[in-house]
Amino acid sequence: MGMTTYAELLAQATAHLREGSTALRGDRFWTPDEALDAIGDFHGLLDAIASHGRRLLRPAQLGRLGLTRHRDGLPPVERVSIDLITRLEAVTGEARPHPSQLSRGTTPWARSALALRAAADLVGTHFSTDGRPRSPDAAEVTTATFDAGLVDLGHVAVAALAHEDPLALRAIQAGVPRSTVARQLPGLETLAHAARELAAKGPGRPHLLLDDLGQTRIRVRTDDPATELSDRMVRLRQAVWTLIADRSDVLPSLRLTAGLGVAVHAHAAVFHGADLTAPDPGGTTGPGALVAHGRAWQRLHQALSRFAVLAPPSTSIRDDAVAAARLLSELAPLDAPRGHVPVAAADRHVGAVLNGAVQVMADIAVHEGAAFDRLSRAGLLHIPARALPRDVVTDYPDVAAARLNGRTVPAPAEALRVVAAMYTHVAAHPISSPTPQAASHPVVRTSVESISVV
Repeated sequence: MGMTTYAELLAQATAHLREGSTALRGDRFWTPDEALDAIGDFHGLLDAIASHGRRLLRPAQLGRLGLTRHRDGLPPVERVSIDLITRLEAVTGEARPHPSQLSRGTTPWARSALALRAAADLVGTHFSTDGRPRSPDAAEVTTATFDAGLVDLGHVAVAALAHEDPLALRAIQAGVPRSTVARQLPGLETLAHAARELAAKGPGRPHLLLDDLGQTRIRVRTDDPATELSDRMVRLRQAVWTLIADRSDVLPSLRLTAGLGVAVHAHAAVFHGADLTAPDPGGTTGPGALVAHGRAWQRLHQALSRFAVLAPPSTSIRDDAVAAARLLSELAPLDAPRGHVPVAAADRHVGAVLNGAVQVMADIAVHEGAAFDRLSRAGLLHIPARALPRDVVTDYPDVAAARLNGRTVPAPAEALRVVAAMYTHVAAHPISSPTPQAASHPVVRTSVESISVV
């Protein structure tokens, strides 16, 4: 099973539209029933566009409540989208499900509608009915993102409505009475005008689009190690994001994934020819930056190891982290010859997956930083008193007593601030931003030591 994204589903819908256009230009309908089936599927496509628009409008409207609705009226994209959707629904009818969905259509219009409905359902899996995000991707989406999606849908509507006249002519050629064609395809120029008006709202697209939205629950493909690693990293990102709202002790999971962060950067660096034993890898780009970032993850792992834990890591996180560590060793062993330069297509594929894993770890750091902040604010982080510096112990008699008795104490604010700064550091992508050594961080050994993911 391949991963499917929103952009891929929209591309499928567009490809089927082109297929339908080609068929209308190059071939005829051989019977009236064939023509009427095509018209019915065309109506189904228009209904799918309207349903898709509704799916994008709801979270956008919920995000805008109280901002502009009552003060300035509807924003332009929302106003034009509602106009187009309302006009489409007036043409396609109120029956639910739409009649075209009750039979398995074989026309390009039916296949395009199916892809559009799948894309709408994909968006729906990322948001609850009240608009709350269910995935890390959804958490980053803004109302501007949905507006851009609606504009893209306007372009799809323009392309679809352009086929009304050719479809009507082919139906008449096949023997469908003109009166029947006129009822089914009554001249949709006002609809086409509304679609063009929506498509014209394109300038000012946000950086974040719906294109990368994928499945929220990923079934791991195990037929290829690189593909499996990619799937497990994406699923791990989803699982880590849920830790933000987890009320249990999530510190063991944070510590486990920090160890994986060391492994991801070490293996990626070796794959690109880095020397892990060099005292100073140097540079803010390339393999040296990966080594430096791996050492930052190592410092974070060591800092998290000082806190007391009360429970094992989350099962889902543990399983994917252990498997990812195994796959990293298989794809890019740390004892590979230095200076290896990927040349073959298979090497490039592995390199792309490793680079993707580095990016996923940056995303994971953002979500883990939020989870750690929740633990800090709730006072849930404790540390063995014997692990504290002597100056802290001597300043506080109760801490000194805890040290003598081998007890744990609430983590000092300074220790929490240091870890929070470490999370900010590792959340920056190692290639796209500098990775300076933080002065407050302890010095570690010059080699990236192996972290056992257990």
